[in-house]
Amino acid sequence: MPNGAEPADARWEELVTRLRGDSDALFQSFLARVRRVPPYARGLVPTDRMEHDATRTFDYLLRRISRAPMPDRLAGIGTEIGRDRAHRGVPLNDLLTAVRLNFRIVWDALREQAGPEDGPLLVARVDRVWAAVEEHALHVQLAYQDEGALIARERQGERSMLVAALLGEVDGAGHVLGDPAPDDVARVARALAIDVDDDLLVVVSPASAGARLHRVADTFAAQGRPVHVQALARHAVLLARWTGASPPGEGSAGIRALRSALGGLLDTVPCVLGPLAHGVANVPASARTALRAVDALPGLTGPVDPYDVWLPVAAAGLAGTRGIGPELAGSVLGGLSALPPAERERLLETIRAWARTGSVTAVAQELWCHRNTVLNRLRRITELTGRDVTVPEQATVVLLALACSDALGPR
Repeated sequence: MPNGAEPADARWEELVTRLRGDSDALFQSFLARVRRVPPYARGLVPTDRMEHDATRTFDYLLRRISRAPMPDRLAGIGTEIGRDRAHRGVPLNDLLTAVRLNFRIVWDALREQAGPEDGPLLVARVDRVWAAVEEHALHVQLAYQDEGALIARERQGERSMLVAALLGEVDGAGHVLGDPAPDDVARVARALAIDVDDDLLVVVSPASAGARLHRVADTFAAQGRPVHVQALARHAVLLARWTGASPPGEGSAGIRALRSALGGLLDTVPCVLGPLAHGVANVPASARTALRAVDALPGLTGPVDPYDVWLPVAAAGLAGTRGIGPELAGSVLGGLSALPPAERERLLETIRAWARTGSVTAVAQELWCHRNTVLNRLRRITELTGRDVTVPEQATVVLLALACSDALGPR
């Protein structure tokens, strides 16, 4: 060891030892400063807990900067503090601000203990003090982040259970059957950090599009909007607090307003927007509407207004009702079944075009045929079904039968 090193080490050890014997003064200095940090000023960390942690922290730091032996009871102090503050909800930036106060407190105390002749020694050892504090801060940060991730997973699981209870009993196909109990409504509101009367956006997608719905949820979360994605058997349901300046209204006009307010955020997501849920208790009703629409539209490519698909939704319900759907399709469309496939398809595309436009001219233009051809096909459909599709009431029956046939699929 070079000449002069031993006296310097001895003097450094003397200064540090004095500080270790005055831990109460260090804590009082820490307490006075840390109370200027907002979470600590609000009392998120009780004073007795701060005293317990600070006393051990200063012991740890002073041993590190004097390179004294480290007892096992102090080795994990940074990890303990990080985990504790994560559970108390202290923001990480505020926590690290509090931890780094230790450097100023230790350094000021060393300067008070030192004499004028110790100036060069303090300059030579300042890096050691800073390195010890930064190492401690890193341990605190890593423990906080690990514990925070664990807490987030636990809270996500809790939210999922609560939202499942809100949506009610779910059958094997993922259909929401029940209505929420008042206690479930209150618990979900607390878990989502919203008020029970807040308006909620409800979006349902097939389970296969769940990843895309999660990306939308990430965007909402980045905007500070409370959001949750619930996985069901065959669907994913996104719930997000509505943050528009005013409610968008009801019915199709309301859905259009929602889509406009969201910009293109849902454009690549095959999904159905449910009616805006006015309060948490109304989420299941909105979800039911959207779920039925998703099931009735297996070829979804983007967002859909549920009010625009009542025909396939109603047909899907009839197709699932014992005997009614098949009977309706068979009794109305049975006459078409004996036709050659090409002719049957021409008649079906004609009636679909007629239902969309109600205009012989428009149908002729769409199908690239003469007006008389369209009229002849419509008369042929009337002969085979027994219903005049130019009469709205009779056309409705044919269209519903056709929708039931589509819902039933090939047989």
